[in-house]
Amino acid sequence: MDDATLLDTSRATGRPSAVIAPPPSTVASVVRTTVLPRVEVTGDMPQLVSSTRERFESANVLGRGGVGEVLLARDNDIDRPVAIKRLLPEFDDPGIVARFVEEIRVLGALDHPNIVPIHDVGIDPDGRYYYVMKYVEGETLEHIVDKLMEGDREYHARYTVERRVEIFRQVLRGVQYAHARGVIHRDIKPANVMVGRYGEVLVMDWGLARRIHADEAKFPVTDTAKTLTDRRANDGPREARMRTVAGSLLGTPAYMSPEQARGDNEGLDERSDIYSLCVMLHELLTLEHYLAKKDSVTACVAGVMSEPVPFASSIESKHQPSVPADLGHFIRHGVSKDPTQRYRSVTEMIDRLQNIEEGHCPVECPATFMKRMGTETSHVIDHRPFVMLGVVATTLTLAALGLVVTISNVL
Repeated sequence: MDDATLLDTSRATGRPSAVIAPPPSTVASVVRTTVLPRVEVTGDMPQLVSSTRERFESANVLGRGGVGEVLLARDNDIDRPVAIKRLLPEFDDPGIVARFVEEIRVLGALDHPNIVPIHDVGIDPDGRYYYVMKYVEGETLEHIVDKLMEGDREYHARYTVERRVEIFRQVLRGVQYAHARGVIHRDIKPANVMVGRYGEVLVMDWGLARRIHADEAKFPVTDTAKTLTDRRANDGPREARMRTVAGSLLGTPAYMSPEQARGDNEGLDERSDIYSLCVMLHELLTLEHYLAKKDSVTACVAGVMSEPVPFASSIESKHQPSVPADLGHFIRHGVSKDPTQRYRSVTEMIDRLQNIEEGHCPVECPATFMKRMGTETSHVIDHRPFVMLGVVATTLTLAALGLVVTISNVL
């Protein structure tokens, strides 16, 4: 049916007709070329020399996920490195392409220092949609965790517990902004967090992100695509747990929430991301994933739904001291299998971390009681030193009197 027929149908029925866009492989794609001239100085006058080159020159593959790949490229117009994401060639399923289009639009609406920015979109010479984003020179949080697990001294010196918590706090700020805009990530994990060489932290890969309570039926995936993604997710024990899937399951098995593991994609809200965030922090601080011994996707998913996340402070590591109790309790409140028992929002998590940093942690065990008492004592010393001096003098006097009485009784 051509455009004229569609127009006539619309007029006859009085309702707008849906125009189905052709798949990207059938869309005529033109190689993007540069538009800015090259500037040359001849004598005292600058000369603008027309120079047409390919706009984005791909260099190498930075990484591959469940259905897409990210390329390092050179933007020859602006003269900078960029990252280009596109779907893998076997994933031309309309449902997956629709998710990719939604990813572009969702990411484009999120403008925050802790979320990777998008620069441009297009169709490559192979007829595949792509988008251009900032290239972050650094390393993933997954790589940092792996080095810490190995006991790398340089990494332990650079990424102390305090520094790791600060990285996590920046991740929270990015996710907090997304939630405020009505978007949940659904695939939070160390591999999707980049730490730049200058300390910047960015939440990456919003391929499974969606607007809260959006209709998942808008993005149907064919059985063929499900088979491809499910097979890709079963290529090895560790890879299966850690890789994003978009077939029968949506998310990464090792980090997904119990409600994701049950396939309850329609009912997901911010608390699902909160669970994933706290599982990530648990691994970042303990250097041990609570499902590390699971040898299949099935076992991993079953563990997500039924196995409690161990209390972080009870896990011993040969490479570092135990996790502080206040942080252990912080994590515990975010990894409940029951969403109603988790933090209500990322803002609540940020506020609690701020209280912990200031020493005003909630009292939940003897260790947190002692830490809270130490903070309160320090506060009195800082603001009412003479009162504290009087308390100390009285305590010492009473102790001395008690000692004298004891000695007298003995004699």
